[in-house]
Amino acid sequence: MLVEKRRDRFDGRRPAREPIFNIPDVLTVYVAIMVAIQALRSWVLTVDQDRWLMFLGAFIPSRYLHPLAEQDAVGYFGGPVAYSLLHGGWAHLLSNSLFLVIFATPLAARIGAARFTLLWVLSAIFSAFFLAVLSDFEDSYLVGASGVVSAMAGASCRFVVPLLGSDRMRAGRYAPRLGILEAMMQRSVVVFVALWLIFNVVLAGVDSSQNIAWQAHLGGFLFGYLTFSLFDPPLRH
Repeated sequence: MLVEKRRDRFDGRRPAREPIFNIPDVLTVYVAIMVAIQALRSWVLTVDQDRWLMFLGAFIPSRYLHPLAEQDAVGYFGGPVAYSLLHGGWAHLLSNSLFLVIFATPLAARIGAARFTLLWVLSAIFSAFFLAVLSDFEDSYLVGASGVVSAMAGASCRFVVPLLGSDRMRAGRYAPRLGILEAMMQRSVVVFVALWLIFNVVLAGVDSSQNIAWQAHLGGFLFGYLTFSLFDPPLRH
């Protein structure tokens, strides 16, 4: 199989075994920022102050149906990124942080802090406006890092997901990058994408009472999967 040949190409270049979770500093910083913001909202801000923070920081699709002159510039320009650091509560934050650590640890270690931050910002913007377009710019608000987490999951399909279940998984951060079509030829990627679609899009779309922004999840995943090569540095020999 093609993936077996690719494994051989990095077998001798890096240690065969690494800790499963050796969280990069940049990832720790992002989780700490999200926790700090949630703590501020929960224990420091008044109800009115919290509402104002949400108005400025949340992504509100209908905001972009009106001229900038009628908008708050902070919310207009900052919302498409800031919303990814805000959450609907501690449970929402905990689940997003957990999946972020799972999917983003090998990715952040591979591409470095600067590229990881750029990927975070651009995937947040793309997933937000992907939702806005599919929802016809409805008057609602979006918060949470789910779109970004989905982008990390999509990007992971191009290098580490193909190694799921193998003895090379722990060194997956060094795996050669697969092409867009090439990755979809790997069984582990097909199964992963199918399960991801079921839990993030199909079930969320069927049960609208959960208030899951499946459009943002889908947009983020597509962004991460399709653009990963733009953020992935050349492997050093």
